[in-house]
Amino acid sequence: RHGFVSGALAGHLVLPAAEAGAPPVLVLSFDAQAALAALGDDAATAAVRELTLTLDVAQTPESVEPFAAWHQAVRALADDMDATAVDDEGRPLTLQHFATIHEELNKLYRALESRDMAAGSAVARRLFQ
Repeated sequence: RHGFVSGALAGHLVLPAAEAGAPPVLVLSFDAQAALAALGDDAATAAVRELTLTLDVAQTPESVEPFAAWHQAVRALADDMDATAVDDEGRPLTLQHFATIHEELNKLYRALESRDMAAGSAVARRLFQ
């Protein structure tokens, strides 16, 4: 619904990159067994109660704006699920948190570039595979 397609593993959906063969921009993961167990084996009625949305910085070029895609997906999924987006420790994410995450992500992109390993480059993809 938000551009995600089935991933290679159960419980994984991916937001594919525009470039054929490139790693996905985002990975959405959830406990597929728990989702199906909640309502039986009918995948159409499975209930997802918790999910994780990640981006692999080293694999994804900054030019495809993975943070913007991640931020938009987090907000859209939280709205659709009538849920609260939280961090790894269960604290609700605020606009300030998103701004801080974006700032830290930009620092990471600059650090990779300064070491000639720009995110999404062949070198970064091999090294951080």
